[in-house]
Amino acid sequence: MFDLDRALIDPALVPAEALRVPEVLDLRFEGFSDEAFAVLERLRARPHIEQYRKERAAIRAHLTTPFQRYRDDLVVSFVLPNRLAFETERGVFSRLLKNDFGAGGCHHHLWLSFYRPGRRRLTDVQLAHTIRPDGFTVGLFVGERMGTILSSARGRMVREPETFLGLLNPLLQYQTIIETGRKRVVYRAPLPSIPEEMSKAKSLWVRRTFARSDVLRWRGALVQHALEVVRALWPLYRYFAG
Repeated sequence: MFDLDRALIDPALVPAEALRVPEVLDLRFEGFSDEAFAVLERLRARPHIEQYRKERAAIRAHLTTPFQRYRDDLVVSFVLPNRLAFETERGVFSRLLKNDFGAGGCHHHLWLSFYRPGRRRLTDVQLAHTIRPDGFTVGLFVGERMGTILSSARGRMVREPETFLGLLNPLLQYQTIIETGRKRVVYRAPLPSIPEEMSKAKSLWVRRTFARSDVLRWRGALVQHALEVVRALWPLYRYFAG
């Protein structure tokens, strides 16, 4: 669908100031409807495969098809102009049905993340775009399943805390969450030093959530707002991806 074979660049090598986004976006995505969020609300209330089967047509019409157009606009407006070496088609979307050994569980959120060739969506640093019943989240995620990506970054945090805090602290409008396995900690203010639990984190989120009302009002312009978050998070993305 998209020609990504020409002179592609490792995203970790592209500085934030070199990123280009067209001034006027040529959008196919027309926005998510209120029914998209209503479907996810019903799945949250009854997170089971039977509810998923009842919602299958609505999921396709109001969630997966619009989300694919959103993905296409990210590619045309961001990946291609910057010649980023990202996989943008195979395995970039999550699934609603859980892999829970036949128990029939179902998620109530759907997310998208591009990844670098040679990895997978779940094993590379994620710049994730997620629709939930209450809104739409764009954020950076690293976790244990990414192997040395997280462990090496934690080591750098301890050795060079000023570098990491210099990237994290300017993102005050974003929510920073870490999980250590036993507890979940949310930071909302600048950090003077690396907290002990952060240096041992099993996962770390830095994300911004757009309210459902904003997503419905913005319609296709959600792409522009999402790209602004991606560009703001890019230096931190490079820190982990590098």
